[in-house]
Amino acid sequence: MSPADPPPSAVPVHQPLARKWRPRSFAALIGQEPVVRALQNALRKNQLHPVLLFSGTRGVGKTTLGRLVAKALNCEQGVGPDPCGNCAHCREIDDGSFPDFLEIDAASRTRVEETRELLANVPYLPTRGRFRVYLIDEVHMLSAHSFNALLKTLEEPPPHVYFLLATTEPEKVPPTIQSRALRFALRHVPAERIAGHLAEVSAAEGFETDPMALGLLAGAAEGSVRDALSLMDLAVSYGGGQIRESDVVEILGTLGHEQLDALLRAVLERDPARLGSLLESLHALEPDYAGILESMARRFVELAARLEWGSPLPVRAEEVARWEDLLKRVDPLDLQLDYEIVRRGLEEIRQVENPRVTFDMTCIRLLSFRPAVPERGLAAGSAPAGDRLPAPDAPPISTASVPSVAAPPLAPENWPVYVSRLALGGAARQILNHSVCRQFADRRLVLGLAEGVGVLLTEQLKGRIEAALREAEGDRVEVVFETGGVEGPTPAHHLEQVREGKLQQARLTLEQDPDVQKLLALGFEIQPNSIVSREPDPEGDHE
Repeated sequence: MSPADPPPSAVPVHQPLARKWRPRSFAALIGQEPVVRALQNALRKNQLHPVLLFSGTRGVGKTTLGRLVAKALNCEQGVGPDPCGNCAHCREIDDGSFPDFLEIDAASRTRVEETRELLANVPYLPTRGRFRVYLIDEVHMLSAHSFNALLKTLEEPPPHVYFLLATTEPEKVPPTIQSRALRFALRHVPAERIAGHLAEVSAAEGFETDPMALGLLAGAAEGSVRDALSLMDLAVSYGGGQIRESDVVEILGTLGHEQLDALLRAVLERDPARLGSLLESLHALEPDYAGILESMARRFVELAARLEWGSPLPVRAEEVARWEDLLKRVDPLDLQLDYEIVRRGLEEIRQVENPRVTFDMTCIRLLSFRPAVPERGLAAGSAPAGDRLPAPDAPPISTASVPSVAAPPLAPENWPVYVSRLALGGAARQILNHSVCRQFADRRLVLGLAEGVGVLLTEQLKGRIEAALREAEGDRVEVVFETGGVEGPTPAHHLEQVREGKLQQARLTLEQDPDVQKLLALGFEIQPNSIVSREPDPEGDHE
């Protein structure tokens, strides 16, 4: 070391954001309001249970809550729901130097001898504080013998002792321990809350940030505030004090909002050329393919929710109109199948050494597979059939041989056939498929629903049903739903009968085929489950 170099003690040590911004009060803890409220009420009334078990995923506040409870019990201002945070006791608990607050890592103290040594000091009174507080982190790592050694103490702890247990795997904590504790289940913090917290931290630290970058960091943290702050530390170092979306995309190995939206649009519009071009650019980045599939699945759910009950889309304000236009031409059944394909891809991608191959095959499936319905239902207010997004290279469906059948009048006896003619899809159609028409008079339609179906009905679905009826009748129809006591054939029963009839016809046609008869004569058999009718599904005829 040269004389000009400062001594090691004078070199400033960087404090990670996760430690620097660790909550020092109950009010600063985000996303765990129910747990905080319960603990503060118990502290306010001096009714805190002597054994508390905090469970939850990493970085959601388990050990932080333990420290806050220890401060609330030993604050020099007195026991209460809001420790001052400034007295000597509070500061020492924050620093980990308070003699009556013992923070123990169970992963490194699994032997029963160490547990007995710990319990040997329990009967003694605290040296400086009001109470002695034991915080045992990752308590599920203790051995069976260690848990047995704890049982009696946890059941009847001395009045001056509190045990705070924290675990990420509560199912591994023996029931005998759980029954002696008051359990608080900490939940994942929503990405929106984490993004807001990151924005506050970046403003206080003076970082130049991109809101989209903070959203990516919050999403990658998977509900953990600590992980989000650690990722933010990495992004700041990578960007030289700035947090840019492009940098975060490279760090996480994922896609930016524009890239993800472009990928989803290529899938939803069934554009293989554009999807292939996007995949070439994506492979050059060597991204986290599983993370991309997770993002795609999440967006498919958001789009389906938008179609079914009008929930807002998490996209930029200037892009809302573009997405709304696309959703008018997207079939809800397509979204459901796309979601299932992506989830299947996620299961496979975690079991192979080369995730790129599985990712590419998942994208091929998204382009190739369609629900087994020639014309699928559209959401209310969607574009006409001519504007629907077609399946790639799908042959046109000829209607020359289909006779024109007049729609039956709206009446109880015609209800199953009438429903099949309504331009309605999604959850609204499923509800009508399990209904019966009890009465239709003076533009008032009374429908009966089974108990299990009635709970699914929302005001928005009812509005979609009334809109479809108004379109079919040319006038407004008031719909009244009555739950329970469903009698008579429902549209679902009618559809099943039609399908069974087509299946029987297909079986008869197959048995009469000359080539098949030759095979049967040689001893071959027709497997009943292998026969599928190629006739259009009646449920999709007029959706």
